[in-house]
Amino acid sequence: MWRGRPLRAPTPASGGRTLRPAMVRPLRFEHYRWLGDKRSMVVHDLDAAGEVCRIDELVRSEQFASYGPDLLAEARNRGYHPCRHCTR
Repeated sequence: MWRGRPLRAPTPASGGRTLRPAMVRPLRFEHYRWLGDKRSMVVHDLDAAGEVCRIDELVRSEQFASYGPDLLAEARNRGYHPCRHCTR
């Protein structure tokens, strides 16, 4: 469930792009960027995750992993693949 604010209209300061608010992070992960799903071995970028990533459902299932250091490279070293919806 998306708990952020609705999308804002483009402004001159944004260069005409539609700005998206930062996702409300899970309580214990406010200082982490990458969160892995142990069931599918996919890592999500919490800065860019959207509805399709279902982060709330992942946290409820308790089948997730965080990494130290909090880097995509560390997640890849552990066998996780980037989510195609929230990573570029």
